[in-house]
This record gives sequence, C-alpha cells and structure tokens, in this order.
Amino acid sequence: VLPVILWGRKAPTHCISALLVTDDLSTVVTGCHDGQICLWDLSPELEINPRALLFGHTASITCLSKGSASSEKQYVVSASESGEMCLWDVNDGRCIEFTKLACTHTGMQFYQFTVGTQREGRLLCYGHYPEILVVDAVSLEVLYSLVSKISPDW
Repeated sequence: VLPVILWGRKAPTHCISALLVTDDLSTVVTGCHDGQICLWDLSPELEINPRALLFGHTASITCLSKGSASSEKQYVVSASESGEMCLWDVNDGRCIEFTKLACTHTGMQFYQFTVGTQREGRLLCYGHYPEILVVDAVSLEVLYSLVSKISPDW
C-alpha cells in the first residue's frame, strides 16, 4: 500500500525540526515535530515547491541523513524521538525499511566505503546514549557500537 497525499498550492504548515538538502541540490527534505516528513523540489532559481508529505513516525523527527551515495537511488534516513528510523526513497516517497531502537538519535552521519567491488553505506549515529552506533544504511541494523572503555562520556 502506497499512501498518496494531495494538497493545494501550499503544503500544510509544519514546525521544522530537521532539514537536509540532497547532494544534487534538487530536493529539500524537512522533518517536523509531529513526525511528518516533507519532500520539496528545489529549482536552479532556488524556488521551493512541495512534492510529497510522508508519514512513518509517531514522534518528532530528531535528525535526517542521506542513506546512499548513488545518484540513481536517492535514499534518506530519518530518526525520531521515540527511536524509530525510516529509510525513504526520495524519488517516490516510499518507506523502504523501518526499525525501532531503544535510544534517541540526535544526529547521523552517512559514510560509504568499498569492500572489493562492493560499495557499502554506514550511518554513525549519536544521541542520548553514551556510545556511537554504527548502523547499516540499507537494513538499519545496528552493526556495532563505539564505546569508551575508560570514560563513558568520552
């Protein structure tokens, strides 16, 4: 089931809590305090037009990150105060993957590396917890955590 959201010339107002601009500068992604995510088309003349309103969170969006380095598949990852994470396809607005963790992320940083001929993406996540979580950018699975053995507050 793919929800379709329609609105008039203006998108519904929402109080923005997180913002991301895609690498190709064609899309602005905003997350808001009520858990909605909005995709906005950004023209070369810097005109912003609403494209889609996405629903997948039950709490305020705390951070957004790109979820892939490919220009063909533009993915964005969102995280909320309730520990929910969603992987979104920016092109069609689908939620590709969803997970819920017991912690709240306040920031995520995407990085990509190559193993042989395969490219892999990871998210470095931090927030209201003492470690840095390393999360697979596609499955949203926590792979491992970086923890200080001397002092938990680094």
